[in-house]
Amino acid sequence: MKSLLCGLDVGTSAVKTVIFDRQFNQLQRFSGEYELLNRGQNRAELDPREVFSQTLSGIQDAVRWAKKNEGRLEFIAFSCQLHSLILLDEQEELLTDCLIWADTRAMKYHKKLTEIYDRYDLYQKTGCPAHAMYPPAKLYWYKQEEPELYQRAEKFVSLKEYIIKKLTGRQVVDFSLASASGFLNLHDREWVPDFFSLLDLSADNFSEIKDGRTILQLNQKYSKKTGADVPLVLGSGDGPLANLGAGTISSREFVATIGTSGAVRVFADRPVLDDQQRTWCYFLDKDVYLPGGAINNGGLVLSWLEENMARPEETGGETRNFYEIIDNYMAHTEPGSRGLIFLPFLAGERAPGWNPDSRGLIFGLDLDHSWKDVARAAVEGVTFRLKAITDALEDLTGSTDRVLVNGGFTNSDPWLQITADILNKKIIAPECPDASARGAALMGAVACGLLNDYDQVEFDPTIKAIKEPNPDVVPKYADLYEKHCRIYEANRPFMSGNK
Repeated sequence: MKSLLCGLDVGTSAVKTVIFDRQFNQLQRFSGEYELLNRGQNRAELDPREVFSQTLSGIQDAVRWAKKNEGRLEFIAFSCQLHSLILLDEQEELLTDCLIWADTRAMKYHKKLTEIYDRYDLYQKTGCPAHAMYPPAKLYWYKQEEPELYQRAEKFVSLKEYIIKKLTGRQVVDFSLASASGFLNLHDREWVPDFFSLLDLSADNFSEIKDGRTILQLNQKYSKKTGADVPLVLGSGDGPLANLGAGTISSREFVATIGTSGAVRVFADRPVLDDQQRTWCYFLDKDVYLPGGAINNGGLVLSWLEENMARPEETGGETRNFYEIIDNYMAHTEPGSRGLIFLPFLAGERAPGWNPDSRGLIFGLDLDHSWKDVARAAVEGVTFRLKAITDALEDLTGSTDRVLVNGGFTNSDPWLQITADILNKKIIAPECPDASARGAALMGAVACGLLNDYDQVEFDPTIKAIKEPNPDVVPKYADLYEKHCRIYEANRPFMSGNK
């Protein structure tokens, strides 16, 4: 029978179950989608029961496909989104739905949280800046806003912990998700006790921390229901596993992603912390670190443009992918958008400034500018924010002359060129649509003894595109980036309390 590897990625909008062969070539992919719950401004939640149901369906799909194709699943390894939070009562029943990374209801306490983080030196301990997306801020909100519910809570878990406990009966969390929760000390790999007194917690409120290569077993109930009789591998977070799936564990290359949001990440063999707190640092597993930074405003800026400003008549009335429309606009505009500056903070700022009050701004608009210029300036603005993180990481880990890229923006050839020109680096876009699932499969292979180490496999992916920086354009973007930063800093005081 064929030996098959399975990575299961629990994302913001879907559970993706991906099957690979022993050379990590993708053979099959299943997707079970779900919707965010609409609970009002600054809130973003998922129904954990629905996500669990789609996880079970993904396991069933993998088992059936393997059987149909005369294959043997060696394991199912888990990837999951970071920064989620669920409150459970003493019977481990749900008290809340799952707050995800995009839930920023705690931003009203940003100033107070910043003071607490500074007082206890929490960034240097945890690698996580004070920000509303992290679970400590979310728990602070519950403590202040819903104290009765908060008092009833006995366990505080991530979405993955909830799923793993139901599947296996084990209350465990991997080092990656624990570090991205903001509660873990990167240096001694233990929960930070400062939070216990601040939030009236104890270590008993948290799960046991285990390495991502830990092997678990499905309980009898769900083994029978799914037909699966394979090991489960605890796995890691989706961002760290995306870097692993991109094949950068040995090369330590930068990986940049733009989907709905965006990020730049690079592996390290030590905690990488920034005196200016521009970046975060998480674990891949107990031995490998991942410094990086993320932006809220990636493809969602284009989604906003499409919803509010798109002009279908310019495409001849055809139904087209919006990236194709943007590509057409960029083909008819010049680099720099004729001096137009777009600050893309439609959903506040994460790295490097961590300012939840930041908001969007269009500067320099005049009668000669068109909608096409605005669209191009938005793309350039998003990429300028990616550059801000890249610059910070280079300060901390050393310079690089090339960056691997993935995510939806790799479907836009002009955007890739803009990225090369703004970063002034060679851009390489491998064909790897499910890098997090592949990273999970790689971690699973090591956990189950199919490989001795991550670097035993050399990925040779199909390259979608390679872009070199245009020497005629790079200086122009360098000047515009400096202007972009100055305009942002000059307007930050007016963004506070904007709602």
